[in-house]
Amino acid sequence: MATTPWRGFSAPLGGGGRHSLYGPPPWSFEGYSTSVFLVFDPAAVADLLPPPLKLVGDPVCRLSLHDLVCDYGLGERFVQENPDQAQFGEAVLGFMVEGGGLVGQWCPFLWCSSDAEFAVGRELYGWQQKLGEMCLSRPPLRRDWRPGDKISAILSRGRRSVFDFAIVLERAGDVPPIVDGLRLFPDQAKANNHFTETVLHDLTEHTIVRRLAVSSMIDTAVSKLWSGQATVNVHAPELTFLGGARVLGARWHELSWKKPWPYKVVRTTSTAA
Repeated sequence: MATTPWRGFSAPLGGGGRHSLYGPPPWSFEGYSTSVFLVFDPAAVADLLPPPLKLVGDPVCRLSLHDLVCDYGLGERFVQENPDQAQFGEAVLGFMVEGGGLVGQWCPFLWCSSDAEFAVGRELYGWQQKLGEMCLSRPPLRRDWRPGDKISAILSRGRRSVFDFAIVLERAGDVPPIVDGLRLFPDQAKANNHFTETVLHDLTEHTIVRRLAVSSMIDTAVSKLWSGQATVNVHAPELTFLGGARVLGARWHELSWKKPWPYKVVRTTSTAA
């Protein structure tokens, strides 16, 4: 008796291929994005960087929260038919680093509210994902933002607050590239490199394999930029080094992009479990 082959891209596989939690790259994203730019102490984050990554540029990090939609590699119809799965929130802490002859972003902490985003982030790419709950102010439906409008971003994990920030909008347009002599972000080509590290376990050899890779987002589009000043409150213990950090500026914008396969492996190591 013939059996139906299992299909799909991720666990759980099935006969029709639609049991998979997520599909293959590229993944398509779109939504709203907010970021605050903070001055940090480089010594306080040294142990958050896997070798050979090293901090580069001015000591400015990015704390972001997004309200997004993603097709998880399953196509546009999946988004239309499954709003409960396609809509999610994401929060990110990012630093500019260099390693393997490249400059890009390293995000030691990420939070998301979707099981597929959580799984693929850790299993395939190596993003440092944790589950979290987040809320972000939406833009008005019948008018554009105005100077003086306030955008609030709130992140919690379980029943504990992680961080929150509030932006008071000042003008349409982006934040200045340099504030008080500090560069907020490098050129877009460098900022679009993203370092991630998967941690895999060999169940028979009892070893841990760590693989540091680099990917770049494609078809990125940013629109309707607004900027202003922000206040930030940090609550989680792992973020205490940001408590009282100086805020250089903040931005809000609409955003869309596609996430392809990583294009380079920078370093692979194997150690005893």
